[in-house]
Amino acid sequence: MSRFLSLLSLLAVCALFSGCAYFQKKDEPPPLPPIEEVKPPLTMKSEYFKSFPWSDLQSPKRDGNDPETITVTVKDGETLDTISEAMMGNPALAGGLATFNKLSNPNSITPGEKIVIPYPFIGVISQIMIKAKGDKDFSEPKNLGAPFKKGDQYKLRFETNVNGNIYVFRKGVNGVTMLYPAQIKKGKRNKNPEPLMRDSGKVTAGDPLIIPIGKTGFAYNPKNAGDMLYVFLSLRKIPELDDLATKTSIKVEEIEDVMHRVKEGEIKNDPPLRLLRISDPSEILGFTLNIDG
Repeated sequence: MSRFLSLLSLLAVCALFSGCAYFQKKDEPPPLPPIEEVKPPLTMKSEYFKSFPWSDLQSPKRDGNDPETITVTVKDGETLDTISEAMMGNPALAGGLATFNKLSNPNSITPGEKIVIPYPFIGVISQIMIKAKGDKDFSEPKNLGAPFKKGDQYKLRFETNVNGNIYVFRKGVNGVTMLYPAQIKKGKRNKNPEPLMRDSGKVTAGDPLIIPIGKTGFAYNPKNAGDMLYVFLSLRKIPELDDLATKTSIKVEEIEDVMHRVKEGEIKNDPPLRLLRISDPSEILGFTLNIDG
């Protein structure tokens, strides 16, 4: 009997402590949500802002809710020059910053005033150069879609506003060809050849890339009218596209997979110019073009 009473007492004590523990847990605040990692903004370089007019960008939002910009508050002693140097790498960009912010007097900003800094933008100008029969040289660059006849030669011209990596593919009835960088042809003597510097995939700001490289161009054939070009530009290399340079056969799905990764957002699409504001070096500007003839 005494053992039974002892057991009941033990159970009662356990129940009491369990109840206390229950009420204590109930009174505890809920666990904090996981801390979200905020990606720091892209380190800006002055070269990203030089080449294209800021007036083509939409008016900035000053409430700080535009994900494509950074809003700073002017402090005592700051000028537009010092802000441009600190945020964009070059005080000479103050004029462009004033235009973007629509400042009536860029030489007089006051403490507490909001200045909106756009994220850098990358851009490509895509053009074509035609050499008709009997002509000695190729024409001045024109927009794609310019008419040409059978037997004419043409070259593709691309110019960017940043140092980066560009990839150009051509899709026709016979499949996909990698135009730049050139596909690597493996031989018995050199199974792992390195691409020439001119075919490395790199591009320099303001330095036109002419395809094909050399004196002669592509021979136009009316049967190929409507061939499509895929163009990609990124500050960093795109490994999936680099890998295609070693393949003898490229599937259009492999290019489309990368096209699905192209950043969506504010793109200025005004041929021959295409622009994209970026917040990360790995973001991609990508688009397609038609060779209509």
